[in-house]
Amino acid sequence: MKIAVIGAGMAGVAAAQALAADGHVVTVFERRASVAEETSFAPAGIAAAGLAAPWLPAPGRLQVMTGNADDASRLRGTGAAFATPTFLGKGDGSDAARRAERALALHKLLAAGVQRIDALAHALSLDFERGDGLLLTLADAATASQAEAAVAWLQQAGETVEWADAARQRAIEPGRAVADDAPRAVYLPGARVGNTREWTQLLRAHAQQLGVRFLFQHEVAAISAGPRPTVRFAVANEGTHDATFDAIVLCAALESARLLAPLGVKLPWRPIRGYSVTVAQHVREAAPDSGPRAALLDLRSGISISRLGARVRVAGGHESAPASATPAAAPTKKALQPLYDAVDNTFPGAVNWQQAQVWQATRAALADALPAVGASGVPGVWLDVGHAHHGWALSQTAAGLLCTMIAGDAVPAEAGALAPQRLR
Repeated sequence: MKIAVIGAGMAGVAAAQALAADGHVVTVFERRASVAEETSFAPAGIAAAGLAAPWLPAPGRLQVMTGNADDASRLRGTGAAFATPTFLGKGDGSDAARRAERALALHKLLAAGVQRIDALAHALSLDFERGDGLLLTLADAATASQAEAAVAWLQQAGETVEWADAARQRAIEPGRAVADDAPRAVYLPGARVGNTREWTQLLRAHAQQLGVRFLFQHEVAAISAGPRPTVRFAVANEGTHDATFDAIVLCAALESARLLAPLGVKLPWRPIRGYSVTVAQHVREAAPDSGPRAALLDLRSGISISRLGARVRVAGGHESAPASATPAAAPTKKALQPLYDAVDNTFPGAVNWQQAQVWQATRAALADALPAVGASGVPGVWLDVGHAHHGWALSQTAAGLLCTMIAGDAVPAEAGALAPQRLR
């Protein structure tokens, strides 16, 4: 088949590579000058099946207010399968059994994504900044209490998970400041940490070897549905053009809403803004482990700290954002200060803040914080959108699922957790 993929972020490049490996002729349309230039540029870069568990103190609620009334609400991606589609905790009529079923499906999908990352890295000899293991820190009694249930849930699901006392935490992350009486933490050894932009660039190179054509600085103006769907695109100084395909796969984040609206496909989008700061780690012969070895995630704040080669990345925020085409203003010091504090308090003196790169992005989240992967409901148009959380792992899983769906073969039952029809 002749297939168009719209968007060259993590999801789009993963889909293009998988479809080409499956024998399809693939063209990727991207408005930027390269891959992973927008929401895939500098995320936390953590892939972990264990994050499907109900880590939040109040399962079924994604929204938590910060201490001050004038602060923006913050959304955390952990335990997303237990969230209600309203984001406000009001519920959608789902009972506990249904939420548990969705969470088990998410665990399988995330595990499949991690396995695909490992398989591709090995088969294609992808050499990128990466690490293994995720330490989940529990900052208060409510989170620690809920962690008991989450760990039990993961053990029942067959996940390798470990309680870590202060001594074990120091062994896992020698550079972390840990008091002898520090609360227990939870360790997920099967988690993967990586530079997802570098990963996407390497996957793009392999996709090109398979014949995928990348059209950069091509703005998609509209798409049409039908047996031979059409992409209308604009190129600077060249006007507007139409190209016809056998199928279109939409991976265009918030732009997907604009392209789908004329087709009558409406999904419950919610823009979520997140931040990251990537900073050079101090290299000292006397203290080689001053920074993180792999990754940490504070479950209460949702702030993660990860190691990328000679750099450290701290990510967080997850604020509800306006659905506007106007570029967001640069993040304020107030918004970024929790990220700086997290690194300084956790790994004192480990980084050089004078060599820091600040990044923000507005992601397209869907109602239950999971992506929509599958047939759109109109002929010839497929969806691979809404990778607001768990983007690295789920974008790899989605790529494989799309190949199976487009071929008309049966997909595993857990794919239903990502079916677009669940949101209608």
